[in-house]
Amino acid sequence: MLPVMRTASKVNGYVFILMLAGMLLYSLPAVFGFARTQTQAVSLFVDGQLLRQFEQFYDKRFFLRDFSVRQWASLQYLVFREGSSGAVLGREGWLYTNQEYLIPNDLQRNIDNQLADIERIRMQLEASGKRLVILPVPMKLDVHPEHASEQPDSRLIELHDDFVAGLQARGVAVSPVRAAFLEHRGEDLFVRNDTHWSPAGARLAATELARQYPELIGQTDYVSEPVGEKALKGDLVNFLNFDPRLAPVFFQPEPLILYETVARQDSLSAADLFGEVEQSLMVVGTSYSQIDDWNFIGFLKQALQTDLLVIALEARGPFQAMDAFLASDAYASPELTTVIWEFPVRTLLAHRTTLRGSSQQSVTQL
Repeated sequence: MLPVMRTASKVNGYVFILMLAGMLLYSLPAVFGFARTQTQAVSLFVDGQLLRQFEQFYDKRFFLRDFSVRQWASLQYLVFREGSSGAVLGREGWLYTNQEYLIPNDLQRNIDNQLADIERIRMQLEASGKRLVILPVPMKLDVHPEHASEQPDSRLIELHDDFVAGLQARGVAVSPVRAAFLEHRGEDLFVRNDTHWSPAGARLAATELARQYPELIGQTDYVSEPVGEKALKGDLVNFLNFDPRLAPVFFQPEPLILYETVARQDSLSAADLFGEVEQSLMVVGTSYSQIDDWNFIGFLKQALQTDLLVIALEARGPFQAMDAFLASDAYASPELTTVIWEFPVRTLLAHRTTLRGSSQQSVTQL
């Protein structure tokens, strides 16, 4: 007996056809919009990349995308108490980057490659009459494990000291500040909802570097004063896609005191006042140095009692910042004698590199 098309089946079929027609009409503007942006469609089609790019283009404009992502992330939080990719939930509203939990299988080889890169840069700077001093920024998970819901791998705890030992073995001057951070961990040296250090952590790092290298201290009296306060959302909150009502503590902004560092007028020389002085110190760094909220450069001026030249890049990693310095006019300056390289230790985990004479890939965002 042949199947009989019942009324309910016809209705379902009509609804399905209407849904397909509606999706087709909805997709047409996206198709035309995508077509207008493509200048190499033929080559992309041959390489098999055209369809993939269109899927990404369409996905970002799909009206149900944000709703679906939010619902799935909320379910993930309710069942597994997990955030989204990129952030690890801690206690009392603390958030950690997942970069500090991901230990690559080739960790030692990657570290050795980075140490070799750093040694090459040291030799290049020395050849131009400049001294390199590396300031390793400890990891948030290492300094504040008390707020973590997942304890770090034992190799993570040893990473800072192994890195310092590797630098010293290669003749690289280093300013290890981890011991001071652990001693003062009663303070919040990192921002609760952010990957970066707090102003307290930045001040401590600057003070420690000046204590370890007193020969770098100048004669200009800088002072840092609080000038305001802001509610910091925190970069790690951007990775949380679940409904904030499920755990509002993770979405609460963190109050942050803002500082400004200025030189006392009575300590300025005539050269300082008329802009004729050449700077001998350069800071090369990442967003730990670039973002004004932490005032690391200001605290370092205060600790070293001298002005500083700065090349720092946000979300690019320390190696790209160093490349930018080596390509700058400042590198050729004979007055520049010391380069302080702010280097986050989690770069050793997140930065994927081969020796810098060959190809290099970086996924670091610092």
